[in-house]
Amino acid sequence: QCPFCSAVAGRVLFESDLVRGLWDGFPVSPGHALLVTRRHVSTWFDASPAEQQALTAALARVRGVIEERAQREGRPPPEGYNIGINAGAAAGQTIFHLHVHVIPRYVGDVADPRGGVRHVIPNKANYILRDGQGEYSRPKYVDEARLTTGPDAPLLRRLLADIDRSQRVDIAVAFVMLSGVALLFEHLRDVLERNGQLRLLTGDYLGVTDPQALLRLLDLPCEPELRVYETGRGTGFHLKSYICHFGDGGGAAYVGSSNLSRSALLDNVEWNFRVFLSADAVGFREAGNAFESLYQHPATTPIDPQWVSAYRARRPRGREDVTGVPLELPADIPKPHHVQHLALQALEGTRKRGNTAGLVVLATGLGKTWLSAFDSDQPGHFDRVLFVAHREEILTQALGTFRRIRPDANLGFYTGTQKDADADVLFASIQTLGKVSHLSNFNVNAFDYIVVDEFHHAAAASYRKLLNHFQPKFLLGLTATPDRTDGGDLLGLCQENLVYRCDLFEGIRRGLLSPFHYYGVPDTVNYANIPWRGTRFDPEELTTAVATLARAENVLGEYRRLGGHRTLAFCCSVTHADFMARYFRDQGISAAAVHSAPSSAPRANSLEELANGTLSVLFTVDILNEGVDIPAVDTVMLLRPTESNILWTQQVGRGLRRAEGKSFLTIIDYIGNHKSFLNKVRSAL
Repeated sequence: QCPFCSAVAGRVLFESDLVRGLWDGFPVSPGHALLVTRRHVSTWFDASPAEQQALTAALARVRGVIEERAQREGRPPPEGYNIGINAGAAAGQTIFHLHVHVIPRYVGDVADPRGGVRHVIPNKANYILRDGQGEYSRPKYVDEARLTTGPDAPLLRRLLADIDRSQRVDIAVAFVMLSGVALLFEHLRDVLERNGQLRLLTGDYLGVTDPQALLRLLDLPCEPELRVYETGRGTGFHLKSYICHFGDGGGAAYVGSSNLSRSALLDNVEWNFRVFLSADAVGFREAGNAFESLYQHPATTPIDPQWVSAYRARRPRGREDVTGVPLELPADIPKPHHVQHLALQALEGTRKRGNTAGLVVLATGLGKTWLSAFDSDQPGHFDRVLFVAHREEILTQALGTFRRIRPDANLGFYTGTQKDADADVLFASIQTLGKVSHLSNFNVNAFDYIVVDEFHHAAAASYRKLLNHFQPKFLLGLTATPDRTDGGDLLGLCQENLVYRCDLFEGIRRGLLSPFHYYGVPDTVNYANIPWRGTRFDPEELTTAVATLARAENVLGEYRRLGGHRTLAFCCSVTHADFMARYFRDQGISAAAVHSAPSSAPRANSLEELANGTLSVLFTVDILNEGVDIPAVDTVMLLRPTESNILWTQQVGRGLRRAEGKSFLTIIDYIGNHKSFLNKVRSAL
C-alpha cells in the first residue's frame, strides 16, 4: 500500500486537484516537506505536463507553510532550501510514487554545504575541491556528531571553526590557562578586528586561573570584555561553556567539561555537547540567557591589570595539591641570537658614550622587535616604554613579543579604538598619537624609552610631531630598509647615530636567514596602458589587467614549475586575490585569499593551515606585508607591480625566516615594463 496515496491526516499540509503537500515521515531537517501527485505515478517522467506544472507551482505554497510552522514553533526561518526528485532505484528512489523533496537548510547544519544536491555522490559534492583538498575557509568537522569526547575528536577543531564564523563569542569557564589562551588568541583577535565582540567570564576558584593568562587576554586589541566571578562568598564556580553567534544569524553553543587550557581543548577525555541555533533554538537561547544572567551577577567584577595584580598577590600556594589541576610551567624567556647580541652590545656602548638616540638596521627576519624588547627591559632605568608603528598589525605582534619578555607587565594599546595611557609599555598607532590633541595628554618625559618601528616612515609630519614632543632617555629607530622614499637622510632624525647594521646577505651568511632563488618572470601585462594616479597605478584598471584567465594560467604554470609546498602570493586588490584563489582551487590546489574585505577567509586559520601544509597557496593584498611571521613559507609570488622597493623588500621578507626542512626560499617575481627588476633586487642588498 502506497504511503502517499493513503497519507494520514496529520501529515497533510494542503491538497489541490493534482497535488498534495505532506510532512516527510523521516525529516532530514525541521520542516522537511514533500509534494506528491494525487494520481499514483512512479517518476517525474511518467507525470503529465499538467501534473509537472502543478508540482512546480506548489513550491512557493509549501515554502510558506514551512516558514509559518517555524514561526509557530519558535524556530528561525530556513536560510536555504534543497529541492530534489529521486527518479529510479539507481537514483535512490525507495517509494515509487513521484514525490518532490523540499528540504529546509540552515547555516551550520553540515560542515560543507557546497554542491547541494551533488552530495548524492558524496566525493563529487563540492566541485570546487579536487584531490581531497580541504575547504579553504574553515576546517571541516570529522563528523556532525553533537558530542565531542576527545582526544581523537577534540573540542578545539570545532570550536575554532565556529569562532572563525562568529561576530560575537561568549565564554564562561572556571579556569583560564595560558596554554588555552595561546590556542584561541589569534582567532579571538580576528573576531575583534572585524568589529565583533568577545565576552569572557572566568573564576578565581581555588586560585587555579593563571594571572598571566588573564594579562594575555587583556593584550587582545579592541578591548575585549573580561569579567571574573569572585568565589570568596563561598559559592564555587565550575562551569564550562562557549557560545558562538555567527555573523549570518546562526550560532552554536558548547556546554561540557573543557576549561580554557590546552589539555582540556586538545588532549584530555572531555565531553562537550554542541547545540545548533538552527536545530535547537530553545536550547541555544537557554544557554545564552544563562550566560547573560551570570555575566551580570553581583559576584562578578571586571578584569583589569590592577585586579590581576591583586589576585596574584592573594593567590594561594600549593594549588595543585588542593585542586588536582596540574600547574602549567611558565614559558622560557627567549634569549638573543648572535646578531641581536652584537646589536645589544652596540646599543649599550652608544649610551655609555652619551648618545640618547640611535638607528639600528636589521634585515627582515632578524628580529628587530625582539631586539627592542631585550634592550628596553631594564627595570629601574627604562620603566616606561613607548612603541610606535604605523599599522596595528605591527603593534599587536610587537605586544606579543614584549609579553614574552615581560610576562607580568601592564601592556596596552593607544589606537583609534583603545587608549591604555597608563600602561607600563604602550603600543601606539602613529595615526592616533601623532596628533597634537593626543600628544598633549602626555608629559614630555612620560616615557624613558621610545621605539619607532619601520623608521623609514619617520620623516612624515606625524612622526616629527611625536619625536619633537617627547624627551626620552633613549630613542631607538628600527628599520630593515634605511632609504627614505623621498631621498632624505634618516640618520638626521636620530642624532646621526647608526648604532648597528646587519643586511640580508650578512644574515644569510650567519645562518639566521634563508637563502633564496630569485626568478624574474616576464609579465604579459602592458603597464603602459594603465593610468598612473599620483604614486600608483589606477587600482580598478590594474585589477582589470591582471585578474584575467590568461594571466592566471601563466601564474599557475610558473607555480607548478618553480613553487614549493607553502606559497604566499601578493596581489594588487581584493578582487585580484579572490580571483586567483578561486582559479587555483578550480585547478585542484588548496588555496585561500586573506584580506580586509568580508569575502576573506579567516586570517588565523589560513595562516595555521599554510604553516601545517593543509593549505598550499595563500593569496593576500597588503595585510601580511608587515607584522606577521610565517617561517614555513618556502615560496613568495609577487603578482602585482610593486612601485616601492620598501614594499617589495617587506613582501619578500615574509619568506626569509628559517624553518625545519626549508633549504631555501623561492621568489617568483612578475616583472612588467613599469620598472627594472634590478632596482628591487638591489634594495635587498
